[in-house]
Amino acid sequence: MGRPRPALLALPALLLLLAGARAEKEMLENVSVVCPRDATRFKHLRKYTYNYEAESSSGVPGTADSRSATRINCKVELEVPQLCSFILKTSQCTLKEVYGFNPEGRALLKKTKNSEEFAAAMSRYELKLAIPEGKQVFLYPEKDEPTHILNIKRGIISALLVPPETEETKQVLFLDTVYGNCSTHFTVKTRKGNVATEISTERDLGQCDRFKPIRTGISPLALIKGMTHPLSTLISSSQSCQYTLDAKRKHVAEAICKEQHLFLPFSYKNMYGMGVQVTQTLKLEDTPKINSRFFGEGTKKVGLAFESTKSTSPLKQAEAVLKTLQELKKLTISEQNIQRANLFHKLVTELRGLSDEAVTSLLPQLIEVSSPITLQALVQCGQPQCSTHILQWLKRVHANPLLIDVVTYLVALIPEPSAQQLREIFNMAREQRSRATLYALSHAVNNYHKTNPTVTQELLDIANYLMEQIQDDCTGDEDYTYLILRVIGNMGQTMEQLTPELKSSILNCVQSTKPSLMIQKAAIQALRKMEPKDKDQEVLLQTFLDDASPGDKRLAAYLMLMRSPSQADINKIVQLLPREQNEQVKNFVASHIANILNSEELDIQDLKKLVKEALKESQLPTVMDFRKFSRNYQLSKSVSLPSLDPASAKIEGNLIFDPNNYLPKETMLKTTLTAFGFASADLFEIGLEGKGFEPTLEALFGKQGFFPDSVNKALYWVNGQVPDGVSKVLVDHFGYTKEDKREQDMVNGMMFSVQKLIEDLKSKEVPEARAYLRILGEELGFAKLHDLQFLGKLLLMDRPDALMITTAQDRKDACTFFKDAGSP
Repeated sequence: MGRPRPALLALPALLLLLAGARAEKEMLENVSVVCPRDATRFKHLRKYTYNYEAESSSGVPGTADSRSATRINCKVELEVPQLCSFILKTSQCTLKEVYGFNPEGRALLKKTKNSEEFAAAMSRYELKLAIPEGKQVFLYPEKDEPTHILNIKRGIISALLVPPETEETKQVLFLDTVYGNCSTHFTVKTRKGNVATEISTERDLGQCDRFKPIRTGISPLALIKGMTHPLSTLISSSQSCQYTLDAKRKHVAEAICKEQHLFLPFSYKNMYGMGVQVTQTLKLEDTPKINSRFFGEGTKKVGLAFESTKSTSPLKQAEAVLKTLQELKKLTISEQNIQRANLFHKLVTELRGLSDEAVTSLLPQLIEVSSPITLQALVQCGQPQCSTHILQWLKRVHANPLLIDVVTYLVALIPEPSAQQLREIFNMAREQRSRATLYALSHAVNNYHKTNPTVTQELLDIANYLMEQIQDDCTGDEDYTYLILRVIGNMGQTMEQLTPELKSSILNCVQSTKPSLMIQKAAIQALRKMEPKDKDQEVLLQTFLDDASPGDKRLAAYLMLMRSPSQADINKIVQLLPREQNEQVKNFVASHIANILNSEELDIQDLKKLVKEALKESQLPTVMDFRKFSRNYQLSKSVSLPSLDPASAKIEGNLIFDPNNYLPKETMLKTTLTAFGFASADLFEIGLEGKGFEPTLEALFGKQGFFPDSVNKALYWVNGQVPDGVSKVLVDHFGYTKEDKREQDMVNGMMFSVQKLIEDLKSKEVPEARAYLRILGEELGFAKLHDLQFLGKLLLMDRPDALMITTAQDRKDACTFFKDAGSP
């Protein structure tokens, strides 16, 4: 048939080329929906080869002896098999460190001992990444890629990412970087026609959403906590990059990025001084074509932001912890206690570096070596992996309830708790049902919600549990309901945001007459941190206006109402006062309003205007005798300072009397500070409430009480040898006359008086008292009068491990101590 013609031979090849071009066009059309062509500066089916150099130096410029430096050199290849999909390869890497400085002050570098190992790690795996829609960066590393190597590659990628320019010369963009999403000042410095050839970017790294100071563990016993973020502001961190672009193809020809982290207290004009400088340089060498379009994303997906790393292996860390504990235990035998503090600090630091899995496997060995030292170290560790395991351990060994309460309370004081810590504290509070664990839960909830202001399952479970405890108008167990209401008040702002229904349940308790007066007042106090709404204020106002309610409940509602009253509320209060029948209520409210008018506190100036408006047509009743009637006391002072906002301070006290016997039954002292333009803060508040003291006081100081009777016997025994002035005072106070017949045997007479006092006290009602302490608005807890009995016994126990030993009597005493909370 003859030789085939060239045209016929070329036809299949032409068809293949057309099919390939069509397939490529279809692929690009499909990709363009996700990744527009102008979303990236790197063209697909190209490989961009760069020479990469990164140098990190720390110290003070100009002082050669105090500077250190490290330099990395690599060959970097960026393949683009598809639009917005890349494969990063690094090879020929070297790692150098400084060994001296030349006369000009430049660093002299040499290869490190592990340079070859570093080069092998950098080139072992390629890194795939994608930028869907040209915005957020996703990495797909191999599962065995070390985190510190991946972080170096992250830095390379971040330095190469330059957004496409627009017609605007300057603009602010939010870009993905190794520090998270950052606000970036983008400037086009030069153009060639309509194409930018030089671009600069600048960013304040402190404004990046993932630029957070490294948080080390902190002991819950530390006096100063949560200073990680305030101290981090003493370091200024910034980054600037200069890019040279190819005028024709628009890709990056050269990139120079400089970071500076400057310690501001030791800097000059916030520019020069002690700090760290990081410089990255990328220079383009070649842009060959490639024909591979394959891009497999892989199973692991991470972001561009840096991940934290740990320098040693878990196995070596665990061995170090165990060795330190063994050395610490030997000190007691060797009597070298001078080393104890340093070794214990080392042990706590090493525990903070362990992972959760490492602590789990190591804990049995640590307990076997020394359980008391392990307990102390875990408490002071302050990390989630320590606190959760210590609580689980205490439950597992059935430790003394008092010890569990103390440890739980300490763990809850750790700032920025994790969700796991919060869950463990919640579980412990549900099981223990004690004051310490429930107050610990309130502190943990407040600390957790500050750093996680979203609704989480842990917070919802806590809110639902608390709401279950105050159902049916707070008619459950009185002591436990009272405790729950105090705890709700401590975290009211958080709980209100999670479950608004909780406030409705509290208001039902306020309005109901089924629970005791103590519960009703606790329900009012539970609203102290919640946002006052119109409905809430109406309930409080009606409670105050109800003259059938006890006076102290009405005053509790009044004080809560006056946090944010309306003009109508104050008008009704002022109009009620002249015809108020309860003198204790009338005197307290009149003194409180008078103090508002005379106050210099900055935060109540608006309230003062409302009161003045309400008093235009009314007059306050005269404040009565402070020795018999309830009263509010205030002392305030404001000052104005040059170039600063005015400041004010206030000391406030409440003294509420029992209307039946003119004995104080409730008192409060609070100090408030307003300064530097911030809202007023309650520095501390102490409150005391008691009842049932009348029989005891009568047995001690009444006409036939112990002290008057003993004084009369003593006066008769000394036979007029007491000076007339002293005798007159005693006679006037106790009603003694010389004609009274008294027992002449002094010893027998005094013993009879003591026996009579004991019998009287046994037959009387046991007095009740509660005292609470709040610091900066946080209630640390409350104590009851009978708690002192158990505490006294505990202090007198001659056992250093009294809390660690669980006997039947210990359990009985602990249950007595926490009987209001139902400890097991």
